[in-house]
Amino acid sequence: MLQQHGFAGRLYPVNPKYQQLQGLTVYPAIGDVPGPVDLALVAVPAPAVVGVLEGCAAAGVRCALILSSGFAESGPAGQQLQAQVADVCARTGLRVNGPNAEGVYYPGAGVCATFSPALDPQHGFPAPAPAGPVAVVSQSGGLGFAILNQGRELGLGFGAVVSTGNEVDLGWLDYVDWLLDDPGIRVILGFLEGFRRADRLRAVAAKAARLKKPIVVAKIGRSEAGRRAAASHTGSLVGSDAIYSAAFAELGILRVDDVDEMLDVAAYFCVGRLPAGRRLAVLTTSGGAGAWLADACASRGFSLPPPSPADQAEVASFIPAYGSTGNPVDITAQAVFGGGFERALGRLARAPEFDAVVGVGSMVREDRFLQSLPDLRAAVDGASSALAFYSYTRPSRTITDTLASLGIPCYTSPLRAARALAAAAGYAEFLARCAALEPPIDQPRRLWPSPGGRLGEQAARAYLEPLGIPSPPGCLATSADEAVAHWAALGQRPVALKAHLPSLVHKTEVGGVRLGLQTAEHVRAAFEAITANVERAGVGPLAGVLVQQMAPPGGLELLLAARRDPILGPFVVVGLGGEHVEALGDVALRLAPLTPAGVEAMLDDLRGVALLRRPRSGRAWDLAALNAAIVRMGELAAGLPPEVLDVEINPLLVLPAGQGLLLLDAAVDVAC
Repeated sequence: MLQQHGFAGRLYPVNPKYQQLQGLTVYPAIGDVPGPVDLALVAVPAPAVVGVLEGCAAAGVRCALILSSGFAESGPAGQQLQAQVADVCARTGLRVNGPNAEGVYYPGAGVCATFSPALDPQHGFPAPAPAGPVAVVSQSGGLGFAILNQGRELGLGFGAVVSTGNEVDLGWLDYVDWLLDDPGIRVILGFLEGFRRADRLRAVAAKAARLKKPIVVAKIGRSEAGRRAAASHTGSLVGSDAIYSAAFAELGILRVDDVDEMLDVAAYFCVGRLPAGRRLAVLTTSGGAGAWLADACASRGFSLPPPSPADQAEVASFIPAYGSTGNPVDITAQAVFGGGFERALGRLARAPEFDAVVGVGSMVREDRFLQSLPDLRAAVDGASSALAFYSYTRPSRTITDTLASLGIPCYTSPLRAARALAAAAGYAEFLARCAALEPPIDQPRRLWPSPGGRLGEQAARAYLEPLGIPSPPGCLATSADEAVAHWAALGQRPVALKAHLPSLVHKTEVGGVRLGLQTAEHVRAAFEAITANVERAGVGPLAGVLVQQMAPPGGLELLLAARRDPILGPFVVVGLGGEHVEALGDVALRLAPLTPAGVEAMLDDLRGVALLRRPRSGRAWDLAALNAAIVRMGELAAGLPPEVLDVEINPLLVLPAGQGLLLLDAAVDVAC
């Protein structure tokens, strides 16, 4: 494979059984090789790999690519072998790809160090092939080279494919970081099962944003079955899917659901222009196809405003009466013969009302297309909008290649066109706000106490002091008489009684909360009811009942939490609904720490953000206090010791503007 793909360096087969292979001298051991070696391709049974690596290190080999399987993906014995490989790397400085990898393809240097049949000239792959703008970094070797195989059918050119395998040393982020520096690479595609070392994710994503090189990933593990498969395949740990999605969105990494979507998005970024917004014009020769595309784009956040009266009048002058000058602009098939498509495209592509224009037609007739090509070039020249085409017939490869040379990606279904356009628009929006991607200034890490188990509201408050969020005054009572005495000490104002039991997450579900108690009799009865309810529920011994002054009415309840993902590390969660947050499911997540701009973007992710920013009651909430508290929670989260798994305020009460916040309940989970 290396010879067929034009590798110009020296090749040294190492095998004690042979003297010659494919015209090359074979050496019995790596130490017998006469020249320096940059890369050793290791394909021996797993138990022999460690010895081979030791020999490579002693011979001064810089890197090794381990094709052999039978390591962490195969069980305890393989995990021990992989640990020995890691030890060789740590002791000798040898850099390793794999094990359980399928190899590397880097055509710019003629390197085809893989056994994948997708690159075998015997199966139709051109060798040597020119390098292209797409790179693939995949934790699945088979899928990585399959992406190349399918992408070639769409006319995509590939500059690199890397299978990372079990990542005992070099990992997914190492390769992405390196490929970002390659001037020929414009977009990086990735298949991920899980990060082993995610501490560099933010820095690598920031580098990609600075270079305006999108990273497009498929990340498995959404389902329990997917998580099991990922763990058994490469032995990787897979974190919570929700935090992965949130991290990708925050960092400008585009997540896709299948290979077709990945390649469609890559095709757009290879040739297309990023739209400046989401105002879209659809120009079609088929009313049905245009309407179908319009629906697909509208469902992905695009608006379709009408063209200006002047543009509508211009288009109406050369289309039949049964056409349409609205949006979609349906010029009908009849107008195509008179050059109407190119005239209308040129007009719409320069109109200030639109950020993108999609042309819809049949791209199967090469003769007609080539005849109209000069007019198409003129229409495209000077366009202010991003352009794309959707062909409702199977397009000619000549036509799609020509369109690509004009900066116009072409798609074969409304869904594929809409998904690619939406990805491009989303990436443009990310770049516009990516100043928020820069990491905040490091804050001094606070020393945490070392408790064990789950802490209830009273004990948790000590951990939350840095947030500066007050709580309504209150005291813990262990008897009905104490509860009445605490009520009296609070000025005989209305109080709430809450069961104090660290292991109890949902107090209301077991009858552990009573609100608005205004008399001694009510307080006494509530205490007795709560203790009886908790005992009846069998949830554990009650530590007491918190007697707390009632919060002022009319606030907005939220959840604010800091949590730790086993791979991605600490992150912050904000949710609407307080005690109802689980039922509403309206939460936003961000990696910690956060900037003020990052908090604003985080709140934008909430479906009910209008409740915060445009309340129907007419009152404005204290968003300044909320934003500051979220930033401080991010600082707190960034300093969490590994044993603290979860810090939660729920409910957090947001009061009207100028009145601040109130912490109504809290808990801390600590690993035992």
